[in-house]
Amino acid sequence: MKEKIKNTWLYLKKYKYIITFLAFAIWITFIDQTNLLYKAKQSKEIQYLEKRKVFYSENIKQKQKYYQNLLTNPETKERLARENYFMSKKNEDVFIIVDKSDK
Repeated sequence: MKEKIKNTWLYLKKYKYIITFLAFAIWITFIDQTNLLYKAKQSKEIQYLEKRKVFYSENIKQKQKYYQNLLTNPETKERLARENYFMSKKNEDVFIIVDKSDK
């Protein structure tokens, strides 16, 4: 029994740097609070949010351009009123066609 413990101790002493490195790598990869798996998940989420940020900033620019056009161009106002609020001129009929495949 004593010899087995001595052999184990010599083995550990001989490979102490490799064992320490492996323990450190396991700790950093899986156990630590900010492990590599957590950081990868956070990085993926940051990329997703940056894509959404670009999408919404482009959407805001587009809406601002449309709003400016709406304020300055009377034809745009008329088109908005006709398309969204189903308004019409006098002696004009408005037909609403509903596509059943959209529902």
